[in-house]
Amino acid sequence: MEVAIDRVWRFFCSVRAAIAEITFLAILVLIGTLRGSSVPESLANAMPVLRSLVDRWYAWDVFRSPMFAAILALLAIAIAVCTINRVPGIWQTINNPRLRTSHGYLRGADTSATFVTVASVADVTSACEATLKQKRFRVLTERIGDETHVYADKNRYGKMGTFPFHLALILLLVGGIVGASYGFRETEFIIPVGETKAVGNGTDLSVELVQFQNSYTPLGTAEEFQSEIVIYDGDSPVRHETISPNDPVSYRTATFYQTSFGHGSIMRVADETGVEMFNGTVDVGIFTYAGNPDAPAGFVEIPGAGLTMTVVAPDVQPLVAPELDTLGLKNGQMYVMLQPTTGSEVPRQEFVIDQGQSVAAGNAVVSFDREVQWSLLQVAYNPGIPIFAIASFLLVGGLLVTFYFPLRRIRAIVSPGPQGVTLMAVPLAKRDWSGKREFFQAVAALEATLEAKPEIRRPADSLGDWERLPAPPTTPA
Repeated sequence: MEVAIDRVWRFFCSVRAAIAEITFLAILVLIGTLRGSSVPESLANAMPVLRSLVDRWYAWDVFRSPMFAAILALLAIAIAVCTINRVPGIWQTINNPRLRTSHGYLRGADTSATFVTVASVADVTSACEATLKQKRFRVLTERIGDETHVYADKNRYGKMGTFPFHLALILLLVGGIVGASYGFRETEFIIPVGETKAVGNGTDLSVELVQFQNSYTPLGTAEEFQSEIVIYDGDSPVRHETISPNDPVSYRTATFYQTSFGHGSIMRVADETGVEMFNGTVDVGIFTYAGNPDAPAGFVEIPGAGLTMTVVAPDVQPLVAPELDTLGLKNGQMYVMLQPTTGSEVPRQEFVIDQGQSVAAGNAVVSFDREVQWSLLQVAYNPGIPIFAIASFLLVGGLLVTFYFPLRRIRAIVSPGPQGVTLMAVPLAKRDWSGKREFFQAVAALEATLEAKPEIRRPADSLGDWERLPAPPTTPA
């Protein structure tokens, strides 16, 4: 059992496994992104043998699939395990660092400062400790024989900035899982003027279209259009806004975008006894009628009557290709076709109806009350947004702590010798230019305190930036 747990733990800590998981996630994101483009279709056109694969590609919602959620969860667990692995080492560095070092380690460092003075070991140690404390270092010492080992650090709690950063990464992945599992995007959310429509999809939200306004260019194309809407949470109105194509409105984790507009017909269908089987708006303009290509059309299913009602409006461009206008509808008229649904024995009916009139069609009575304008919105709902907000705060906070409060460490040994007491100090900043700069600032302060010029060793000139490190000022003779 312990062996199995150890193998699982090592798997989540494996760099190779992490690279494979990130690569697989990138491939899924690419597949999901291209799904909304013409790339799959172009592949199918170029290689017809791929047609079935492309059809499955278009049908597969990658970002809401269990596979996508699983890879996000796997990465979140891997980050959590790696973070837990780092806790003991970071806490050791913060709370109980190792004080003892060796002369070999100090001599092997690429940057160091060595002082030789006639003062005693205790005096040099006290001076070193006082100087570093003035520079806001925490100083710890350990007596080993006739030597004193010095460890100094600053911003030690800055090492903990890695934890909110890693937590933010985990929350970003969790937010992705929540958004993929419970979020949705409704691209054809149509509301007639004066009506209220529920968003659905498990939410208590609904939208009322108070009014719609649009303007046209001299050429007859839409120049600007906007919708005045009221958003309800349950039965309570929570937002009253006007939205346009470039000015959406949000409420909590839902965002409403203005997409388009059109017209509809308020229709009623009743049986012979007067019982209404349908009373609502049939949106026209989403489709076109094959028998009259320039005519906007729409349809609605009426399960209680076993019918599908298709409604066709007048030709929107009667002067363009007038020979295609086979219906010849006038303003205020609608062409209605009642077709039986599968298994229904209701006969097919076709007729033209004027606004405000009723027509008996078989066993049904169809009424055309009036035309109405509708607005086409797009609704994006992502319950992961609060998680993303928290993750962003932690991410920025962790980065600020890490970069603005970096851990600075200095090790030193104070030892007696034939020529006096030697203080040799090195920074723990092999590739940290700013850390070495701060080290040399401390060395300059030590030089003034000990009244001794240090021997400086710094990286070779070939290391670029290191050669520009400021040397400590010399003490005037």
